[in-house]
Parts: sequence; C-alpha cells; structure tokens
Amino acid sequence: MKNRRTGTGVALTAAVTVGVLSFTAASPAYASPGTPTPTPSPSPSATATPKGLFTPLKYQLNLKGQRQETNYFCVPASSSMSLSTFGVNVSQSTLAKQMKTTASAGTKGKDAIPVVNAYLKSRGYKVTSPTDADGNAVVLMNRVSGNIGDLRRAPVLAVWMEQLPWNKGKIKGTRVGHAIIAYGYDKTAGTVTVYDPWKPTGGTHTIKASVLAGILQPGGNMYYVSKL
Repeated sequence: MKNRRTGTGVALTAAVTVGVLSFTAASPAYASPGTPTPTPSPSPSATATPKGLFTPLKYQLNLKGQRQETNYFCVPASSSMSLSTFGVNVSQSTLAKQMKTTASAGTKGKDAIPVVNAYLKSRGYKVTSPTDADGNAVVLMNRVSGNIGDLRRAPVLAVWMEQLPWNKGKIKGTRVGHAIIAYGYDKTAGTVTVYDPWKPTGGTHTIKASVLAGILQPGGNMYYVSKL
C-alpha cells in the first residue's frame, strides 16, 4: 500500500492502513494541498523555573486505555484518551467524523487540533503543535512533565510507528505516521509511559525519553496543552 504522507511503500504485518498525524512536512510531490506549516511554540527553558520547581520528579495519571476501533483511528483514539483527562467523554468514532478521518488518508493535524480545541475552550485550555521536541529529550521531558505533572493532562504524541521499540521488525516501510498518548513520566529514570492504541502491539509501554524524542515526527510533535 502507499503511505500518502511521504509516498513510501508501507507493508504492515496486518496489511492495514495506519492513521497518521500529518504535521510532518511532506515532499512537494506528496504534500496535502492547503496543509499549513505548524507555528512553533516557544521552547520551555531547560533550566529550573518557579513553576518547574514544583513539578513532581515522577507522576502517572489514571487512564483508561483505548484500542483504536479501526486501523486508521489512531488519532481519534489517542485524542479521546487525552480528552478524558480533562473530564471530556467523547468516542473515537465521533471524533473521527469531526476530524474528517478517512481510511485512505488517516487524520490530518490541521483537522484534528481545531476539534480538540473546541472541546477544551470552555474548560480553559488549548492545544498547539510545537516542533521543538524532535530529537531533544530535555525539551520532550519538560513538555511531558509539565502537561502530566503540573496540569494533570495527557498529551498526544506524533511518532514514526515503525521506529517504536515494540514494533521493531513487525512493520516494514519508513515514516509510517502514528499517534500515541503520554500519561506518565519519571525524570530520575529518564522515561515516559505511553499508551499505544494500535491493537497488535499497543497498550502501555515505558520508553526512554531520549529514544522517544528521536522517533517524534518533525513539523509538529504533540498536542501540547496550555491554559488559555
């Protein structure tokens, strides 16, 4: 099959189409028309700040995991789990309709983020799609710990599916877009706890922040949560 974000051939063990976050800058031949370039958000300081001083060294949210209902519902499923940490209960199938998710193209970031923000506005929050955690474990841990430890919210992460450690050797192809959720971290160990909604290999996994930072999609890494 064809990965419609990058044009690379993709073969999965289950022979499926995988839903993607299309934050990633695609080559001109495969770029989706009208997809805006994400606006980078200011990087959090790598040094201690008054707010950061009170961030727990480790924290894990109580989360009811969800497996995606179809092979291309990773974004709606992850978004549904993220929204549940705000007290918003909305099904992944409802989100898929609102996000214009399709079997052939998955979910585009430009369609997903406005939907999530529509649910969050009345609760005093918003999400943005920063680009600065790509390859930077310090920034990633700051962002994840701020969202989870300070705000008690779980952010969605945009990753390359075939590079996740639990998928090594199980998925052929490169730059297979996928969405997972972060809901725990341990700064001392340098790890992030994530929930992957893909049925064959998903569930709860703990991964080094340095490894996770290296497999984030460039051009937009996550739904970074902030207060309005």
